[in-house]
Amino acid sequence: MPIRKTSLRLRLVIGFLLVSVPAMLTSAYVAARLISSAFEANVEQWLGETSRFFMLEVTEATQEAQRVSSVIGHRLETSVHGDLRRPKAIEREFALLSSVGYDLIAIYDDRREMLFTSRDFTSSAVLPTETSQGIFKITTGDEKHLMAGAVQSVQVNDKPAYVLVGTWLDDSYLGSIKVVTSLDVRLFAETSAGLESVMLTHPDDTRTVPDAIRERLAKGEDTIFDREADGGAYRAVYTAFRGIDGKLAAVAFIGLPSGADFFEQLGPSQLFIGIFLLGSLISIIVGAAMSGILVKPLRALTRGVRAIAAGDFKQRVPETGGREIAQLAAGFNGMAEQLGKLHALETELRRRDRLSALGQAAMVIAHEVRNPLGIIKTSTEVVRNRAKLGAAEDRMLGYVIEEVRRIETLVRDFLDFAQPKAPSKTVFPFRAVIDRVASIAMPELDRHGVVLDIRDHSGGGLISGDPDQLHQAGLNLVLNAIDAMPAGGMITAELTSTDGEISLTISDQGDGVADEIRGEIFNPFFTTKTKGTGLGLAKVQSVAAAHGGRAHYASSPGQGASFTITLPLLERGAPG
Repeated sequence: MPIRKTSLRLRLVIGFLLVSVPAMLTSAYVAARLISSAFEANVEQWLGETSRFFMLEVTEATQEAQRVSSVIGHRLETSVHGDLRRPKAIEREFALLSSVGYDLIAIYDDRREMLFTSRDFTSSAVLPTETSQGIFKITTGDEKHLMAGAVQSVQVNDKPAYVLVGTWLDDSYLGSIKVVTSLDVRLFAETSAGLESVMLTHPDDTRTVPDAIRERLAKGEDTIFDREADGGAYRAVYTAFRGIDGKLAAVAFIGLPSGADFFEQLGPSQLFIGIFLLGSLISIIVGAAMSGILVKPLRALTRGVRAIAAGDFKQRVPETGGREIAQLAAGFNGMAEQLGKLHALETELRRRDRLSALGQAAMVIAHEVRNPLGIIKTSTEVVRNRAKLGAAEDRMLGYVIEEVRRIETLVRDFLDFAQPKAPSKTVFPFRAVIDRVASIAMPELDRHGVVLDIRDHSGGGLISGDPDQLHQAGLNLVLNAIDAMPAGGMITAELTSTDGEISLTISDQGDGVADEIRGEIFNPFFTTKTKGTGLGLAKVQSVAAAHGGRAHYASSPGQGASFTITLPLLERGAPG
């Protein structure tokens, strides 16, 4: 397909790709290398942060145990009076603690003899005789536990005692680390026989801590990062936990399987291809979006030009886009407005030309018809008055005379429309027009069961106009409204004034103006009445124009019609 025949938007997208592809190749290569090396470099930091998070949870457990033991000690000092060896005296103090998850609760004296304990146990280290907290190695029966606990020193019955509270460090303390399913977490307790597992992500795991790592931690190192843990299966961090005696009590293993390293599996070449394809896709999307933004104003201009060519001079386009396109859109809108005005002026000139030609034809016809009509009328009246006619013949001659008079009236209307008189202007309130119409049309209103409701919001506004011509125009509108409501109803005559204009609106409750004749109702000789001349609304429009105003209407089929005469409003007390 020739490039010239492609759309502007496609050409913009292709150009955007040609510019961005070389840069995308370079940036994709650099990004692939940086991402791969950055991920490798950050694995150690991430595992270290995870290890510190695990240690923080254990620390929080010991601190919570310290707060609980302090509360228990205070209650014992204030509420226990008697022998602490009697369980009933203090067991109610510990029932709640056992129910919320504390695994060991004990009270012993300064000789480390147990006064109360929730279970039989032995500690691998000497129990402290002072307030302290940390990791305890506890044995209950055949089970060995690591316990995050605390000791609170108290005085009960003036004798020293020590409250021990703790909870096992088991699988429940994997906590939020369990959410990261790719991590392998293990906790090993230091015993005389070596490290024994007490917490495993995978229960069937039998691997332990290498002796070299254990020795380094026992000598004082807190964390050790191993890139080749378990024979290269993991990148791992080993973390030391010290007991209350300061010696190594446990070792935590937090490892990331090498198979979980997504970027390592892909390799730099696959990562490069992936980044390049993703970048190209983003470039296409961005190019399409940017081209759409650039082309949208041009498409709007194209639609506007086509609409103007089709005769829709009200078409406007949004003035958006870059400065040049916005200026082009503004110029188009100005051109459309001027073309609309020229079209309206041309339409008005054509209408006036037609009316002028029609008026001249009407004058010729009227003059040619008037004389024969006068002869016919006179001859008919003479025959009717002098001849002795029967009733039937006399009635027929009466029909002739009546029709001749109607034709004379029609000819006179033609002449009045073709050769309108210049308005003889005086200054008077516009309200006087509708008041005069109401008095003249009252018999016709009563005969058709129609009520005329006058609403004056004009504030007594004055106009400069011909009272007779405006009266005739208002009367035409009221008579048309009466004809539109053969079953009766209400006509509303409303006077309003605003922005230097005053308007008289006549509204009826008839069927409204049909859509197909809306463009014709002000044309001369257009009528929907069987005996109408089609000059009523045309006269209304010509009278309004002769007074420097306009006539217009609003109508909804089935909801009546409103015809309005709008004229210039004079200032109060201004001369005509």
